[in-house]
Amino acid sequence: MDLSYILASIAFVLFLLHFYLSWRYNYFQKRGIPTVKGIIPGLGHILPVITAQKNIGSLCEKFYNETKEHSMCGFYQFCTPILLIHEPEIVKSVLQTNFASFGENPFELNCPEKDELFSLNPFFVKGEKWKKARAPLTNSFSSMKLKLMLTLFQKVGSKMGKYLHDQCGVEKEKELNLKVLCNKFTGEVSSTGMGIEAHNFQEELQGEMKYNEILGKIFENPSFVSGFQQMIMFFTPSLAKFMKISITPKEVDQYFRQIAKTIINSRKKENQTYDDFVQFVMDYQRTQDSTINEETLAAAHMLSFAVDVYETTAQTLSFLIMDLARRPKIQTKVREEINRLLEKYNGKMTYDALKEMTYFEKVLNESQRLNHIFGVFFKVCTKRTKLEGSDGLSYVVEPGQTVAVSAYGLQMDPKYWNEPEKFDPERFNDEEKNSRHKFTFLPFGEGPRVCVGMRMAVILMKLAVSAILKDFSIEPASKMIIPLKRDESNFLNTPVGGFWVKIKSL
Repeated sequence: MDLSYILASIAFVLFLLHFYLSWRYNYFQKRGIPTVKGIIPGLGHILPVITAQKNIGSLCEKFYNETKEHSMCGFYQFCTPILLIHEPEIVKSVLQTNFASFGENPFELNCPEKDELFSLNPFFVKGEKWKKARAPLTNSFSSMKLKLMLTLFQKVGSKMGKYLHDQCGVEKEKELNLKVLCNKFTGEVSSTGMGIEAHNFQEELQGEMKYNEILGKIFENPSFVSGFQQMIMFFTPSLAKFMKISITPKEVDQYFRQIAKTIINSRKKENQTYDDFVQFVMDYQRTQDSTINEETLAAAHMLSFAVDVYETTAQTLSFLIMDLARRPKIQTKVREEINRLLEKYNGKMTYDALKEMTYFEKVLNESQRLNHIFGVFFKVCTKRTKLEGSDGLSYVVEPGQTVAVSAYGLQMDPKYWNEPEKFDPERFNDEEKNSRHKFTFLPFGEGPRVCVGMRMAVILMKLAVSAILKDFSIEPASKMIIPLKRDESNFLNTPVGGFWVKIKSL
């Protein structure tokens, strides 16, 4: 074949590729929307995520800060256009006002036969089915049901207190991996809520794999292979579907199916009712028509409950306790509030006592503002909708397009927060809260798809911190890297080197 013909063919292919990429990366420009700088042909803007220099939350925060003079901007995930919205009023429109047009999450399960249990988790369910999937959880997390479960949670707090006394021993102090401690607590809570014993505070337990080790298989630090699979699932779902990549380890699926079967059979024989999560779910499901068998439904809801409680609550709790450890004056003030309420309610953290922990709630809110666990939300448009900014920018979002909200960006924007780097719980007093746009603070999301377990998570964190501070003081351990630096290789917000504290008996 003539060399000139080969070169001409290559040149023509390159021209077509250039033309195609130029056309694809002109999407926002043609619509008058500012575009983030630094497009790499074929990759768009996500090279830092692929190379683990930034996770997706940090990358969207960077884009937010680079274009914050605008109400919205565009970036590209490979060749796919993503709209990043800045103004709280537009965020409100997406998450709440026009929820019917943005009610779906972009994450998909690509292997239904392996991910059957997660397919019933409200986070993954699409369309009208999500209401049906969410209803048992909403019912189980009502104020009345949380009051009934409180006794179970209090017992876990007592177990943790005893465990810490044992750890401190005669020296009265101990350096601990805080995240491991918090996972022990949340793992014990989630297992207790399902009527089983996790034995997380018994170090000598041998034999079967511990409950936390089972759940840890979902959240364990990714190897290169699993990290690559996660990237494929997030950025190229069609390829993930072709490869049948699942998110449920086989051992996890089998474990929850087995305990669901055991508990259901046991309770039918006993003919007794319990004040725990699995009982509430079973009672609710009996009132509904479903083509899915009872054991599978129970296993799916138990896995959803376990996952929701186990990791994100433990991560939020770890940041909160570390913030208290670094600020002795605030720690003392929280301890004084706890001791005052314990005295008022005869030594017990009752439901009413927890409601009165108002200063603690300010501290928790400020910790969540500085340390959002995900850093970003994504919503998929299902109905053509126009979004308008106060700066005159407007954009018609088409069905199938993804819209991003940077929680990191909003919660650290000096436009809404005076000295945003400063830890100041008084930002959340009534006067300041009422003067600030509600959608600048999104620790649990907002709108109809706000985190269903939000109230329970707050109760658990109040109980955990009360169990620690009433008997112990906490300070950063020598291993703790301060100032905290975000570990960009992790999808969830976590500090480089982890969380390490020194705990001292009072």
